[in-house]
Formats: sequence, structure tokens, C-alpha cells
Amino acid sequence: MNSKFLRRAASLAVSGLMITSLMAGCNNESKNPDKTADPTQPPVSTDAGQSAKKPEDFTGTLVVGHFNDDEASKLVAAFKEKYPNVDVKLEITADTDGAYQTLITSALRSGQNVPDVYASEVAFVKRFVNLSDGYEDLTPYFEGDLKSKLVPYTIDIGTSDDGKIRALSHQAAAAAVGYKRDMAKQYLGTDDPEEIGKLFSSADEIVKTGKKLQEVSGKKAILFPGMAELMRMYLGARDHAWVEDGKLTIDPKMEEFVDVAKQLRDAGAEGGLPAWEPQWSAAITDDIHFAYAIPTWGVPWIIDANQPEDRKNKGDWGLAKAPAPYTWGGTWFGMYSKSPNKELAWEFIKFITLDEEQSIAWAKKSGDFISNLAAIETLSNDPEMVSETTNQNPYEFFGPMIKDINGAIITEHDDKITNAFQDAMLTYLAGNTTKDQMWAQFKDQVRSDLGDKVTVE
Repeated sequence: MNSKFLRRAASLAVSGLMITSLMAGCNNESKNPDKTADPTQPPVSTDAGQSAKKPEDFTGTLVVGHFNDDEASKLVAAFKEKYPNVDVKLEITADTDGAYQTLITSALRSGQNVPDVYASEVAFVKRFVNLSDGYEDLTPYFEGDLKSKLVPYTIDIGTSDDGKIRALSHQAAAAAVGYKRDMAKQYLGTDDPEEIGKLFSSADEIVKTGKKLQEVSGKKAILFPGMAELMRMYLGARDHAWVEDGKLTIDPKMEEFVDVAKQLRDAGAEGGLPAWEPQWSAAITDDIHFAYAIPTWGVPWIIDANQPEDRKNKGDWGLAKAPAPYTWGGTWFGMYSKSPNKELAWEFIKFITLDEEQSIAWAKKSGDFISNLAAIETLSNDPEMVSETTNQNPYEFFGPMIKDINGAIITEHDDKITNAFQDAMLTYLAGNTTKDQMWAQFKDQVRSDLGDKVTVE
């Protein structure tokens, strides 16, 4: 399976290296306004979301590194509006073939040209929060419990193995089952999200639903376009991470997934389409493939992006609960541990995550599902947030489930391990290996890819 399935769709179009400068403003925050604070030290803050200084009082230069210009430039522009006296240098490097990760890693090793603030995608944020001299421990920069202000699982993912919060996310990329309402009414008798959710509530229900679609449609309707849709949901249902105590760990849910995926493939209820390939994208608009894994960002970037103009905003899709709450995607921000501009770096991170006004504005402008809990509560009661694609308010729908997402199962090795698992599963579902051979292939690939970093028994 192509590893693109694990990456945020919007970042796929980004390429090259670009540096821009935007004017905004920063000054050194100080407990005593008559003294000049050391900008390399944590600023005095009375609350996780409040600062003693006004935004316009800040001056200085901040370097921000990112892999996605579309997101980064808009975040910096929003920061510019509130902090009008800062010079922000935005450095963009696409993560094509890991180029961004290599750039940041090399900079950290040399101690030169490291951005004051740099972004990490969920696929590699755990590696960066655990790198020596990488991200700063953010604990001294705020008071109180951040989990009362931001979606808890996003805090867990941005926490290093030594228990230090080192990166925060402005997004909460919860995910669900996205389904086509017309097909639901035609073959299942209802398009009600609660009723559809029941049809995905367990392994038995999923298999039963897949077979029913085949039977009622005369073998035309297919539950999932590809194996990866269901795999994404099962990954989120795990109690155990891929790596625990340095050892490869196979959660019982993944063993269950193997059996369910095989039953669906054998029944013709899973289409075998590779995620992100043209045929997978084209299936968004057909009346054959019923359901997709849809994260919060998936409505604009998976559904809408692949719909012709005359099919957009028609309310043709719905969102239903998956077998378990899960997440897919997201971006985290932290500050370089040796940055000379820590005060301003914290202002930027604080602004994009803990500023309720900014979070609401960002949600409405970008379509992102934000991580600020107060903003989520406000938006869940805002009728203007109802999506024209799904006829549902994503904040009302996803809000109750985000507290149950398990961020502790994310590890720095997930990308390579999950890719190895997908490859082994594709071979198995194609009938080229037995189940035992599939597991052996998976383990061999993990050994090859990770060497002595992970013990494989």
C-alpha cells in the first residue's frame, strides 16, 4: 500500500523550497516591565492562553519551518494580523521522499539553521519530540492543565517518552465513516447517521453489511473501495501501540482486522483500490463504492476535492461513527530547544493553539477541525458550521468522540511498521500467501526496516 494513505492529502501538492518574509512584531516579555527579559528563556505567563504583554508590543524576528506552504502561509498571515510588528521568515520544504525531515534532522545535528518554530506531521512528530536537543519542553511556558484547553489526544501525541509536552497541534483530526447517502437509502433503507453507524459497530456487523450490499445490489455495491479504509479504523481501535517496551506488539484488534478484511475481499465487498490512486479518487463520485475513511479534513480534501462542480455541496454524503474513535493526520508545532527567540516562538505556538478567537476564525476560514476545546464548544452550537457536503455540523458530530481517541498508541516507528503491514496484507488478500506467511512477511520487513531499533519476536 502506498504510504501516501498515511499522509495529509493537502500536503501532497506541496513541492520545493521557499522562503518568504512577513512583517509582524515581537518584544521580550518580562515579569517586570521595567526590565528586559531574556528571549532565550520561558516568558512569564499567568495562564496557558494569556500573556502580560499586548500583541503589538512584540518585536523581533521569528523563523518558522513547515512542509506545507498552503497551511503555513495562512497561519503566519493570521499571526501577522494580531502581532503587527514581527518579521516572520517562513521556510517551506516539501516532505517529498522525507526531504523536510532530513533537512530538520541535519540542522538539529549541526546546531545551525534550525527554525525557531518547526512543524511535524503525525507520521514523524514522535521522532522529533524524542530527539535530543530537538523540541523545547513547553511545560514552563504555561500554567494549569493543557488537557482542559486542548483536545487531550493531541497533547499525548506531542509528549516525549520522558513525559514532557514538546509540541502542540492546532488541529484535532478525528475520523469517521463517510458514506454516500443515495446508496444508503437505496440498499440499506436509511441514510440516518446513527443507523448507519450501527452497521459499522463491530466486526460481525461490518461483514454483514458488506454482504448485504452485495446481495441487495446484485453484486454491484461494494462496501469499501480498498482495504486501507477499514485498516485505518482498526488502527485507531487498538489498545496497544505497534511498539511497546522496545518490542513489536500486535494488538488483538489487528488480528481481528486481518480476518475481517479477508472476509470482505472474498465476498466481493472490498474493491481492492489503492488509496490516492486515480481509480480510488474517481470512485468518490460513482454509485458503486459505498464508504470511505473520512477524517475531519477529509470532507474538503477527499470528498469535495474529487467531486465535479455540479456535484459539490449537495448533501450527498453523511458521516457515521466508526467501530471505535480514531484519528488520521494532523500537524504539531514546537520550538527549537536552543532558539534565541523562545519568547516569540511561544507566542506563535500559543496563538495558533490556545487563542480561542484565532481558533474559531481558523476553523471558519480553512475548514480545519481545531483542537481548542472552548472553540469546539462554541462551533458545535453554530448553525453556520453545518457542512453543505454532509448536512452535519462536524463539531457537533466529532466533538463527543474526540475525548475517547487514544493518542498513546502513536509511536515514532508507525509509518514504517504500518507500511510493512499494508504490504503484507495486500499480498495476502491477493491470495499469494497464507495468513501465517503474511505475518512472517510483515515481521521480516519490520526487522529489515528498523533493525535493532525494535525487537521482533
